[in-house]
Amino acid sequence: MGFVDPRTRELYARLLGHLAPHWRVFALSVVAMVALAATEWMLPALLKPLIDKDFDLAGRGDLYATPALLVGLFLLRGSLSYVGTVALAWVAQRTMADLRVAMFRSLVHLPSPFFDQRSAGELIAKFTFDVTQVSQATTRVISVLVKDSAVVVVLLIYLVYLNWRLALFLLLFAPPIGYVVRRVSRRMRQMSRRLQASVGDINQVAEEAVRGQREIKVFDAYQSEDERFGRATDGARKFHMKVVRTSAMLVPLIQLIVACGIALMIVFALDQAAAGVITRGDFIAFVTATALLLSPIKRLAGANEFLQRGLAAAESVFALVDAEREPDPGSAPAPRRGDIRFEHVSVTYGTTTALADVSLEVPAGSTLALVGRSGGGKTTLVNLVPGFYRPSAGRVLIDDRPLEDYGLAALRGAIAYVGQSVVLFNDTIYNNIAYGSLRDASREAVLAAAERAQVTAFARDLPDGLDTLIGDNGMRLSGGQRQRVAIARALLKDAPILILDEATAALDNEAERRVHDALQALRAGRTSLVVAHRLSTIEQADRIAVLEHGHIVESGRHAELLAAGGAYARLYRAGFDGAEAGSVDGAATRVADEA
Repeated sequence: MGFVDPRTRELYARLLGHLAPHWRVFALSVVAMVALAATEWMLPALLKPLIDKDFDLAGRGDLYATPALLVGLFLLRGSLSYVGTVALAWVAQRTMADLRVAMFRSLVHLPSPFFDQRSAGELIAKFTFDVTQVSQATTRVISVLVKDSAVVVVLLIYLVYLNWRLALFLLLFAPPIGYVVRRVSRRMRQMSRRLQASVGDINQVAEEAVRGQREIKVFDAYQSEDERFGRATDGARKFHMKVVRTSAMLVPLIQLIVACGIALMIVFALDQAAAGVITRGDFIAFVTATALLLSPIKRLAGANEFLQRGLAAAESVFALVDAEREPDPGSAPAPRRGDIRFEHVSVTYGTTTALADVSLEVPAGSTLALVGRSGGGKTTLVNLVPGFYRPSAGRVLIDDRPLEDYGLAALRGAIAYVGQSVVLFNDTIYNNIAYGSLRDASREAVLAAAERAQVTAFARDLPDGLDTLIGDNGMRLSGGQRQRVAIARALLKDAPILILDEATAALDNEAERRVHDALQALRAGRTSLVVAHRLSTIEQADRIAVLEHGHIVESGRHAELLAAGGAYARLYRAGFDGAEAGSVDGAATRVADEA
């Protein structure tokens, strides 16, 4: 059922391919289900001699043979059912786990633009809802297809044995059943795809509500968020009901077709019984076996819903598994000096130009500060260095080699990064500092980095110190504390290139003064790209570049740009750190006071 077009067969064959590592247990489940189906004919067969002999077995020793065989039959069937069900469920769960691992391995290697185009809720739905639907396709559908198909085959063979003319009559109804299943399957697949998208919408709204719970409270957005979630859940409900209605229509329709065939067949059987062509026992056995066909045929028809939903989900799962990873053609070893050069670099996102013909050189060991209003292209520029994005035109070179020459692991191994939106993991402070490739660092080195970044200043007041769990994205820490953990992580990495993207934005003046010396020590001898609004960070840079609308409008040293009285001087007078606008001398006085 459903295997009508090459794409469907290919998709299900690939899904079954994931069962290959567990083929022994899968084979055990199939054997158990087939053996269970092979006993289906025995119940009507046990009834036949009772009817034919008019219960003349009463008072004889044979009286107890049939009940004993009946108990033994159901004991055997119960054992086979247990083995088949448990073994297949084990295979399905292992396959589901393997698929999730394959999806996750693909996910973490996908390029940054992939995540820009998709919501977190949509991606999470693939790991939860979609994989569960695939599990249905590998458990319930396989169970039904194997067991109930075998039951139908065994019963048909028994019917042919009893009366082949009547049994062949049932085959006349196979073409209309196949036509109905094919038409309904197409609609169910389409509805299942839309159902998956609607579940992604639910996850997205829920994820945003959890992340933005403070904003919801402050801006009294309870009703609007309730309405958003209501629309998302109502959309999922409607698509789910469409799938259910389509499936519910299919099952009785097929049952009606089969029932018509069985009814006509019983009429013919009655005529033959009246004519003495078949015995009463044959007739009862034939009718009983025919009646036993209804349940497996009903389950086969109902399984089509789970098959189509599973196949639609498998399309989604395999699309993520097959998504093109970040290009990583390079093999050059990691850069050591950290000399960076941007040559006529342009970056466009669709029709939006983020950078236009930018050329800059950052000598090894020097600091370049990038300033300008929001949306000017500062973060886009620094994101080119670790290869998060690729230039639309021009190139970026490190140590006189294009970025493409370096392997991604080697390139990023030479870069430490601290951003404004700090990402921490639901783990201890210690493990968030010694994260990833830093996990093998000595405890002394981790403690030294924590001390230099002023992490120990607040960690000593926590119940478990650096071994304190910090919750989802460090929710148990303040914004400044989270940034200090990120700075400690960068200190521990000790890379030749340092990127600070608003690294002190969440720090108050006192906390910034504490971290300032650590950042100065961190930048010493390293090539640093600094995106900042704090004057104390910018004015000490070896070079300052002002970006507006993707263009560099000014560059030079702090004193030179102030004397020029251009864009930098205007930004400086306004105060990068949000202070009130004033004269250049006034701004300089504020810097001196802060220092």
